[in-house]
This record gives sequence, structure tokens and C-alpha cells, in this order.
Amino acid sequence: MSLNQLQENNQIEKFYFSKEEVVDRFSKAVRVFNFAVKNMKGEGDGDYDIIYSNIYDSIRLACETILWHAGFRVKKSSEGFHFITINAASYILINLENEFRRLQKMRKKRNLFDYGNLSSISGTELKQAVLDAKKLLLAVKKKISK
Repeated sequence: MSLNQLQENNQIEKFYFSKEEVVDRFSKAVRVFNFAVKNMKGEGDGDYDIIYSNIYDSIRLACETILWHAGFRVKKSSEGFHFITINAASYILINLENEFRRLQKMRKKRNLFDYGNLSSISGTELKQAVLDAKKLLLAVKKKISK
């Protein structure tokens, strides 16, 4: 599938975002990520599941940023808004295939925290989430800085 196919399927739409809006969205992604990392280092209070959710939020915001930069947004009426956001971003940042696979798994796990019965996350999973988020944030920064 491609961005054009997502548009044809009525999941994303062309939309203009100013450079300031794109930069603001990216800055928020970075702030949320940094907040999570501070908590992970013990500089703040927070359990792994909360930190994991914050890292996930930074990833979602970074994916929105890259879509905005490309002139798209996920349609508000789309079911699976987060899935589509991450999926669409993967068509722009094609060099992160393995990371995007893990990000979709992370999305499912975060849903279980919020809506299901999952109550803990391992330190290993959390560290992998941090690495994937860092790589994504760097790729987005590089792309929007051009």
C-alpha cells in the first residue's frame, strides 16, 4: 500500500500545515520523549507502563509530524487512527521497516494498558521502545530539516 492508496481508501487526506505547525508538533514529540526518559532514569515518578505510554505518544506525534510535513493528515473519521498514522509514516520513512513493525506491536501493547488487562512492561521492552523512538525522532528531524 502507498500514501495514494491510503488516500483512495479515504483514510488520509491532503492537508496544508505550516512549517511552524510541523515544527511545533515535532517539538511536542521530543518533549514527551524527554519526559519519559527522565522518568525512566529515576528523575521523576512513574511506572514502566506509564513511561512506555509516554514513549508511544512521542512516536505517534513524530509519525503525525512526518505526515504533516508531507502534506497529509489522517482523517478524523478514520477508524484505527493510530494504526493508520504509524502505517502511513512508514511509507515516508521506508528505511525504518523493522522499527515500524515494532512500533505497531507497541501500539497494540499500549492499547492493552489503556483498554485491556495488561499492567506491566519489561525493562527490555522499554529499552527497545526508547531505541526505536530515538531512531524515529532522528529520522523525522532530518526529514523536516531539509
